[in-house]
Amino acid sequence: MVLAAAAYLLVVIVLKFHRVKTPDNILAELPGNIDVSLQRIHHTNTKDGTLQWDIVANKVDYYNDTGIARFTGAEMALNGGERTGKYTLKADIADYHKKTGDVKLKGNVSASSKAGMRFSTGHVDYIAGRSLISTNDRVRLEDGKLLVSGAGMELRVDEKKVRILRDVNAVIRTRKN
Repeated sequence: MVLAAAAYLLVVIVLKFHRVKTPDNILAELPGNIDVSLQRIHHTNTKDGTLQWDIVANKVDYYNDTGIARFTGAEMALNGGERTGKYTLKADIADYHKKTGDVKLKGNVSASSKAGMRFSTGHVDYIAGRSLISTNDRVRLEDGKLLVSGAGMELRVDEKKVRILRDVNAVIRTRKN
């Protein structure tokens, strides 16, 4: 019985190490223009010692030649400050531009705020220098009893101001008696 258990353990170990890819095989699978690729990543961005945003993602690829970090399966938490609270944005892809500090989120973008506001759209741009989330895509926004849809949006993270730019349709839900 001891010999059978030892043989089983030996087979499991051999099979496990046999399936592990060598570093050469892993590098061969990466596109040539990626400088670093990491799995299950948490990236924090600060400015003058103050937290600006966090991104948690399944994967990130760094492209040094363009200065872009592409996060896949991204969840971005924006610090709106004491007045506006935290915003959480989720997207299939988030591209962080190192030079400007801007982040472009695309693919199934959904967002929510600590205060209960939610919106969804195809893509958004976070413009760091202006603390602005903007898009030209169709947007659906809910905040309490208010439901607004339209095309294009600008949301000031630090001021909690939202503008839907065109084709606006707004509904205020009332309580039924």
